[in-house]
Amino acid sequence: MFMKLCAGQYKYLLTVYELSKTLKVVRSVDIANSLSVTRPSVSRMLKCMARLELINPDYASSVVLTDLGRETAKKLSVNFDMIHKFFTEILKLDEHSAYEQSILFLSTFPENTTQKLAAITRNTIKKRNEQHK
Repeated sequence: MFMKLCAGQYKYLLTVYELSKTLKVVRSVDIANSLSVTRPSVSRMLKCMARLELINPDYASSVVLTDLGRETAKKLSVNFDMIHKFFTEILKLDEHSAYEQSILFLSTFPENTTQKLAAITRNTIKKRNEQHK
């Protein structure tokens, strides 16, 4: 079980997590560019994330996930990937809508509901792939 975050916090946490996989240093401008938001918006959310202990409090020059932030993001990422597949592969939503709906779903529904939908999605995709062999 992990902390419940609002949709905005999910977006930012997953963005920092994904950027940290490819960039040596994640800066607020990188986050702003990735999410198409203003730097002041990023600054406000980073302050909130630091209070939640998801990022190190000294985020002025670089944004670094704490152990809690990294672990939370890792779990969210797994759930996000499967829920995103549900929206793209089963409901056939466009990429932008699927992304937004996935974030909204994860921030709204309980974790057990998310896990059940993820399992259904996995099984549906597996069956579909077996039928096409």
